[in-house]
Amino acid sequence: MTPSREAMPSLIDKTMRMRREEQERQVVLAWAVLNVSLAGMIYTEMSGKLLSRYYNITYWPIWYIELVLGSLFSLNAIFDFWKYFKYTMAPSTIAITPEQHRLLGLRNSGIQASPPQKPEKKEPPVPPQSSPLQGQNVLSFSPARPPSSSPKFSPSCVSGFSPPLSNPSSPGSGGPFSPSMAFGKVLNYSPSASSSPYPSSLGPVEGTSLRARYRTSPSVFSSPGGKEDYMDDLKSLEKFLRSEEEKSHRSQLGSPESASPSHSPTFWNYNRSVGDYAQSLRKFQYQPACRSQAPSAHKDETELGSKQAAEEVWARITTSRVVTDSIDSWTAKLRNWINDTILVHLVKEIESINSQLRRMGCPELQIGEASISSLKQAAVVKASVIPTLNAIVQYLDITPNQEYLVERIKELAHSGCMSSFRWNGGGNLKNRKWDTDLPTDSAILMHILCTYLDSRLPPHPKYPDGKTFTSQHFIQTPHKPDLSNENLFCIHQSSTNPPHYQLIYQGHIYSLPKGRNNLFHTVLMFLFIIKTKESGMLGRVNLGLSGVNILWIFGD
Repeated sequence: MTPSREAMPSLIDKTMRMRREEQERQVVLAWAVLNVSLAGMIYTEMSGKLLSRYYNITYWPIWYIELVLGSLFSLNAIFDFWKYFKYTMAPSTIAITPEQHRLLGLRNSGIQASPPQKPEKKEPPVPPQSSPLQGQNVLSFSPARPPSSSPKFSPSCVSGFSPPLSNPSSPGSGGPFSPSMAFGKVLNYSPSASSSPYPSSLGPVEGTSLRARYRTSPSVFSSPGGKEDYMDDLKSLEKFLRSEEEKSHRSQLGSPESASPSHSPTFWNYNRSVGDYAQSLRKFQYQPACRSQAPSAHKDETELGSKQAAEEVWARITTSRVVTDSIDSWTAKLRNWINDTILVHLVKEIESINSQLRRMGCPELQIGEASISSLKQAAVVKASVIPTLNAIVQYLDITPNQEYLVERIKELAHSGCMSSFRWNGGGNLKNRKWDTDLPTDSAILMHILCTYLDSRLPPHPKYPDGKTFTSQHFIQTPHKPDLSNENLFCIHQSSTNPPHYQLIYQGHIYSLPKGRNNLFHTVLMFLFIIKTKESGMLGRVNLGLSGVNILWIFGD
């Protein structure tokens, strides 16, 4: 039996104390041996006077100094031996399970685990059977039913048993019915599927549905009730059962499960026609549904963004099943990498530059308030004072609305794994909702990722503006890739609103499903090809541990 949560801290403390004593026992034994050795050496010198014999040292206080040291080492040895025997005699067995023994790290120790003793289970006392005179409850099918609504029987009526109209002891006799002849058999009565306690004269209602539930597990009734709550004849019992059936039918008609006959076995039974339910069916109007022509906001995710469509595209790159099984975890790691490596540091650098500009007396040049042209000019003029300003301006050169861009970057960086990311939209700014004149979150992230990789790739003479990666590996609409060039390896943004990205590799187009993960999956495929087919090299830069360190998202 596993210890309770309250006993767990004491169990852990006891285990740690036993491990500590086991380790100290070896150390104490070593110290005891060392102290005995030193004391023996000193006593040998005192008795043989070795120093005065071989070194001619006759200084008289030496003997007393040796006596003090010998006594001290002897006492230390005695104390260490006492602690050693104390730890040795201590119990080395603890009552824990083998699983706890493994989790606590006791495999390589001398502490043994003994299975805890299970406490003997005490059988609960069996309550005495109540006499038939106390009456029994007939309801067990509805636990939410209030006690006051439960029917009660008089001492002359018993639940779970409906006596036939003839004498049960003699089916062929025509004598009067005597309930007391059958009441003595109720306590031993157990209904079976093949027999029904109700007479066949009551119709087909007796064998199924609600009444079958009234014949299960009679319990002792103990709460008193009024006279109207008791039933003392067969007619009142039949009336009660029919009223309960009607209530059950009405509740089923109002529930969604009643729409199918399989969920409502009592709906069309009992030899009733559809006309009996015409009044209830008139409440609802049924007509065939038509497919909506309006564009759905989740159409890309539900239909085109299916997992099967993504597997077909990935199958053109690799036949490994691990790729399709790991795509979700890779996506999460890529989002974390972009957030922690680029966005968080970008926000910190923006705040640092703004504070420097304020100290320099240039509050009008705050990033997020000044225009992009003013920031570019300030980056040239103040390059010696703020050398990082020019690099930061490259990340912001995507929209003239700098206020929205900076605020949106901060929201994405502070939301944790970019939880506020909206692939086909953006955020709100000063109670103004996002509109198509503003860049989508996908466009912002793609621009930031390209700018970051521009800063990591070495400069190229063909691209004096410093956008080495963007110029070679990213094509934005309305420009179209040249599929005849088999050396072209890039990401193509084929649509702006809604944003959609494709991968171009060796003259082929790899279009992953549209939706919120299209950007991340396209970037993942781009990186996966670099890892598996380009040996992790993008040009002269390694994207692995010795370079950009982004290929770690694929694991080993």
